[in-house]
Amino acid sequence: MIKILIIEDEGIIAADMENMLEKMGYEVMETAMDYEEAIERLEEGTPDLIMLDVNLGGKKDGIDLAEVINERFQVPFIFTTSYSDGPTIERAKKVNPVNYLVKPFKQEQLFTAIEMALFSIAQQAQEKPNELDNLVIKGALFIKDKYRYTKLPLGDILWLKAEGNYVEIHLTERKELIRTSLGQFLERLSLPNFFRTHKSYAVNLDYLKSVEPTEVFILDTSIPISKTYSDELMKRLEVL
Repeated sequence: MIKILIIEDEGIIAADMENMLEKMGYEVMETAMDYEEAIERLEEGTPDLIMLDVNLGGKKDGIDLAEVINERFQVPFIFTTSYSDGPTIERAKKVNPVNYLVKPFKQEQLFTAIEMALFSIAQQAQEKPNELDNLVIKGALFIKDKYRYTKLPLGDILWLKAEGNYVEIHLTERKELIRTSLGQFLERLSLPNFFRTHKSYAVNLDYLKSVEPTEVFILDTSIPISKTYSDELMKRLEVL
């Protein structure tokens, strides 16, 4: 589930936005109402996306805060504001928001702004235009299902299997399917704990239970391993 932080100095607006986000299925963190409180929230936990009010009612506004977010936290944000004048927009553009939403707005407009923001992030994160449906943010893979992105922490992946033009992502209780090759998947994500055992398989070494000459066990599942990859795995595991 995508986790969103609201930074908004007006309590009623913040509550309305939180209600809309929860109805749409997003996880909402505790709202921050000013610059200092926002920094505290970000230090406590990292969201996947921030709804950031431009006017925070203090000496430092949302654009000042956006500069800190870019420098220290690298979390994408959508500006929410009552201001749509040229100077404000020009100043806001300099800190690279992923979207800009003018108040007041309806739930449909909020949903569209978030989905377009996530798609924009995908475009920046991926190299090939035909593989933009899935993206990686902060150690998690976001898998697109129709009009919604589902968060899949990379550490929860047990093993991967190439299946034609797709890759099966196996977790403890379910599996997901994405359209890409296994090689491209591993290259794009650059996962240090994942090891390719076969042309069609890769495993998460964090869940490695045992190694046999022709197979490895990820928890209780047998995964084939070829001779070439087996020798490499032994070297990596520093087995004497």
